[in-house]
Formats: sequence, C-alpha cells, structure tokens
Amino acid sequence: MKFYLDSFLADPKEAFHLARITLHSNGDLHMHTHDYAEIFWIEEGEGFHLINGDKINISPGYLCTIRPKDKHTFIAKSAIKGLTITNLAFKTSTLDYFRSRYFADTNFYFWNKSHLPFSFRIPKDELSLLSGKVDRMINQTKNNIHLDRLLLIIFEILEPSYESLDSEMPYWLKSALENYNSPVMFKQGVDGFLSLTNRSLDHCNRILKKNTGKTLTDTMNQAKIKYAAQLLVMTDSSVKIIASDCGFGNIGYFYRVFKQHFNMSPRNYRIYNKRII
Repeated sequence: MKFYLDSFLADPKEAFHLARITLHSNGDLHMHTHDYAEIFWIEEGEGFHLINGDKINISPGYLCTIRPKDKHTFIAKSAIKGLTITNLAFKTSTLDYFRSRYFADTNFYFWNKSHLPFSFRIPKDELSLLSGKVDRMINQTKNNIHLDRLLLIIFEILEPSYESLDSEMPYWLKSALENYNSPVMFKQGVDGFLSLTNRSLDHCNRILKKNTGKTLTDTMNQAKIKYAAQLLVMTDSSVKIIASDCGFGNIGYFYRVFKQHFNMSPRNYRIYNKRII
C-alpha cells in the first residue's frame, strides 16, 4: 500500500500534515510506503516498529526519519494502553531545501543509505518541549513558516552531537553518548548508560573502544565532568552537591577526575569562569 500526502491535506496549498494518533490494534495501520517524507516520535505506550522487514522495540522518546521508500507500520504492545504517535509528513521538496541549506555534507537523517532509517532517542525534557510545540501548532495554518520552525526544533534536538562524532559510529552509540547528560542517568552509574543502548556491558565497552579509544568508565566520567563544569558556572550550588548530582559519591575522586580534565580544581574553575570582563 502507498500513501499520498495530498490525501491528508485539507487544502492543496498546505505544506505539511501533522497529527497525533493512538493505535490500539494490529490492524489500525497497514504496512505502507509513501510519496512524502515523514518524522514520527512516540509520545506514550510501547510497541514495535515494523520497518523494511525488521521489528524494532519502540517506547516514549523514540524518533525516526522515514524516507519515502521505507516500508513500515506499527504494533502496540497493549491494546488497552495503546501506542501514541505524533506524525509529521511533508513534501520531499522540503527535504531538498533543508539538505542544500543545512546538511549538504552529511549522510544522516533522511539521507543515510542504510537498510534502516535514522532513529534517535529524545531525552524526556526535550520530548515534553517538542510535544508542547505540536500542541500549539496542530490547529495552526499548515504553511512553510510553521513547518520550517518545527523542523528546525527537531533538527536542533538531533544535530549537536552528530556533527562531532565519527560517521562510522553506530547510531545507538551516538544516541547514548548524546543522551547520557543528566543527574538521573549519572546516579544510575553504568546501568544508566547501558539503559540507553540496549547492549551488554562487554559489547558497549568493545564498540566504544573501537570508535573512541576510550573505556566506558572514561566516557561516563567525561560526560559527568562536562555537566559538572556547566553547573559550576551556571549555578551557585556547592561543589559537594554538584559532585553528588553528577554521580560521584566520593568528593575526593570527583576532584581528581575534574582536575584531570580541566587542569584546575572545581573551585578555581568556578572563580575563573565567573570573572566579569
């Protein structure tokens, strides 16, 4: 089955279709391709994304950029709870514009050539932000201004980490590296990072070492210290509280790791970066 964007538009002049639906049974949506580009993300519930012959577990925060040729549908794990999906569909000419303006040198997102389309795990806070934006937009005029605004928000969520990471690195690892960035994750230790990958500890360590030359411990410490540095500059929280928020139970160890990264103590880092010029 093939879906056509024109059939979803209330007016031929509309630039996109935006909807939020909840699927409850396997027959709610047939396997299909389309003549348009699509971005969807999961708001609530759990289920499966059947895509190009594969079956992917999906849950809140899962986002995917669907190319017109991709063949897919969804299955909710629970018919009672359902699977709530927000879907943005737009013309392929918009993709051409965005690629020429912003992504001429990348093969991510809609332009990757792999068997499966690009997917990403949106952090909880950014999922709430994105959902709120859709709530405000869903009844607005479906013009190019509103489409571009929404796409720029989405790409801003997706883009920062990828421009600095090895293009050969697996998507699941890139996503984990970007999303391991909050006290909730830090305080879970190794389990916090592994929960973002759905891989074993040994596998994670092996792929990290291959792609970054670092161990999982080094990778986690780097993320924690980077976050701690932001808190030192942007807040007045004590060093002890910041160390705890970043998952360091031992304040002495926090000081040692911090100094390894910034060649100064947390206290001196705060003083140096809060100077008024």
